[in-house]
Amino acid sequence: MKKMKQRKRHITLVEMMIVMFLIAMITGVIAYNYTGSLDEGKAFKTKQGIDKIHTILDLHLATHPDELDDIENKWKGIVENSQLVKSAKELTKDGWGGDYKVSRDQNNEIEITSEKYKQYQLSKGKGSLFNEKKE
Repeated sequence: MKKMKQRKRHITLVEMMIVMFLIAMITGVIAYNYTGSLDEGKAFKTKQGIDKIHTILDLHLATHPDELDDIENKWKGIVENSQLVKSAKELTKDGWGGDYKVSRDQNNEIEITSEKYKQYQLSKGKGSLFNEKKE
């Protein structure tokens, strides 16, 4: 009988390109989802920071009501000297590393905002977990 030679099977260039394309596509989907999670985390940190700063300033103004007029300039010092804060320098920054803006509205209520947080809310629309409901 005649022996048949076994042919060696090699990976072709087309097969390699298909595998590389699939890996790139899966990596892209994972990276896209991961970026959204990072933004959600930054938004969560910012929302919690705004709430904590608001609490600290409200407590301070309850004992020092005469400082309400200059709260826009003194708020960082008040937060840094508060016993309720572990790391005041981190708390004075939003999730994206920007500064908060503290102001008063028409009713003399303290308003704490972050530009990046506003942009995040606008870009996410109603699908975000952290949209504030305005009534």
